Amino acid sequence: MKITSTLEHYELLIDEGNDPAQDPPALQTYMSRWDGPIFFNSLIPKHKVVLDIGVGTGRIAREVLKMDCKFLVGIDISPKTLDRARSNLSQYANVELVNSDINHFIRPNTFDAAYSVLTFLHIEDKEKALFNIYSSLKNNGTIVLSVSKDEEWLECNDRKIKLYPIKVEEYIHLLQLVGFEIESIQETESKYATIIKGKK
Repeated sequence: MKITSTLEHYELLIDEGNDPAQDPPALQTYMSRWDGPIFFNSLIPKHKVVLDIGVGTGRIAREVLKMDCKFLVGIDISPKTLDRARSNLSQYANVELVNSDINHFIRPNTFDAAYSVLTFLHIEDKEKALFNIYSSLKNNGTIVLSVSKDEEWLECNDRKIKLYPIKVEEYIHLLQLVGFEIESIQETESKYATIIKGKK
């Protein structure tokens, strides 16, 4: 089995026809363990300028935009994935999609809220990523992280992708280290998923 970088993996997923924004209902129900009602009730995107870290093909961004989000900036490391997101979100004028890594993305004092669903599994330097998010939020801005308990390697088709999982307690420590106050921690229907909400 070939070891593949995160970028190459997501580029290959597009080549293979994988588009989560077009998932059938059964798979959408499965994914709602990470981004279902608990997630959206924590985010509350209405009238907010929002940062989506790891926008992918726009599956979650589309739901956020439906909830009267004022403006959404979605970042992702995969150009092919962003091309698909542009297509999936083409009906919305209040969207900007950026090819970037959160470890290199800062827009000081710009966003009311930021969120990430499972993307942090791929981020090795989580402290720097959280610092960049903290710096990009306005005063009283919030972050909502949906995280999962995973192994160190993800296997998909004929390839393996290195992950960087940490415990929920470690996420809480890092969030507090960069300046966030923890507002809530909620387990979803799956024992493997946790929603963490912090405030700047």
